[in-house]
Amino acid sequence: MTLASVVQGAGAAVNAAGNVANQALNSVADLVGGRIPAFIRCFEPPNIGFVPFDFNPDQIDFSRSASISTRPAMTATAPSPQGGTGAIVKKVNPPQISLSNIIIEGLTTKLRCDQLLRWMSPFSGIPGLGALTGSTTESVLPTVTFQWGPPMVAFMYDVRILNLKVSYVRFNQMGMPTRAKVNITMNEVPSLLASLPTNPTSGGLIGRRTHIVTDGDTLQSIATATYGKPGLWRRIAAVNGITNPSRLRPGTTVYLPNADELAQGGR
Repeated sequence: MTLASVVQGAGAAVNAAGNVANQALNSVADLVGGRIPAFIRCFEPPNIGFVPFDFNPDQIDFSRSASISTRPAMTATAPSPQGGTGAIVKKVNPPQISLSNIIIEGLTTKLRCDQLLRWMSPFSGIPGLGALTGSTTESVLPTVTFQWGPPMVAFMYDVRILNLKVSYVRFNQMGMPTRAKVNITMNEVPSLLASLPTNPTSGGLIGRRTHIVTDGDTLQSIATATYGKPGLWRRIAAVNGITNPSRLRPGTTVYLPNADELAQGGR
């Protein structure tokens, strides 16, 4: 079997898997009338709530900013920029997500908009408990989850709502709002779900970490640095499907087994 035929076969397998995934998504869409609704939810007391959108966002914007600095040369005679450092990261702000022109309609319009507003109210615990216990816990905005479509291939983020604009644009004869246009700005909250790799067959297990292979790394050295036992390199190889440890290339992402996987494979 030639290398070309192997590559061709692998490409065909990837295409087949993609077709199966697309068929599954289309089946889900058919069940809900051809449309998968976006929503924001929270299942943690006292902020429990669920707000589905009747019309999905027209646009989703992601933005992120970082602050960097440079260090000057160590000696005054060294010509600039020689002798100085490159860009040093001082701070990286969490990604900001903006949802534009969300439509909520029906008799539950105001109830859902009020829930969005409540999620912008800080919570610091049971009212009055801080005064009794002397606690100085700061108030924080609740963490909610924005989801549209399947995780990893679409949108699923833990966020805090930073800015919310609700415009009621339609009312019934009783004065009840029946349609609202909503714009939301949110900051992503770092979470385990957000940091999981996108390949669930190899990396998407809770408790796993990753290691980027550098020049000179071996599975034994990685096992020693991570677990203190070079003999555990076999578990790393098994988790990553590595059959030839001598071909470990720099730049490769290696998934490190969690404690349960180590116990199952023996120490």
